[in-house]
Amino acid sequence: MIEIGAFPFLYKKDKLHIILITITSGNAWILPKGKPEDDMSKAQVAKLESFEEAGIRGKIIDKKLREEFKRDDGGTLIIYPLHIEKVLDKWQEQSFRKRKLVSIKEALEMVTKTEYLAAIEYFSDADFIKKFKHKS
Repeated sequence: MIEIGAFPFLYKKDKLHIILITITSGNAWILPKGKPEDDMSKAQVAKLESFEEAGIRGKIIDKKLREEFKRDDGGTLIIYPLHIEKVLDKWQEQSFRKRKLVSIKEALEMVTKTEYLAAIEYFSDADFIKKFKHKS
């Protein structure tokens, strides 16, 4: 199975931060993600899931910049880096998900699933994220 998600990031006080959300049961932290949609590109799905699940609007910094991670169940998780432009006060899934803006160090302590840890480590160390900092 393929799932598509986002690495929603911003720089706060010159330090990389990301938004994590809880799974619907509330007992684990993950990145926003969802299933492919027939009428949408993968990048569009990543943006939509970020909007619905985390209440954020942002921009995929480059549709070619994505990475695939092996899921614990054998599937694939495709992640796009999404620069956060707006964090909404109200969003579609706020009644059953928590959302938190955290540093990379905090994220690595909160997340337990292998594929999300790999994505956070990859994108927090990625040169294109660091280059983007100087553009924003």
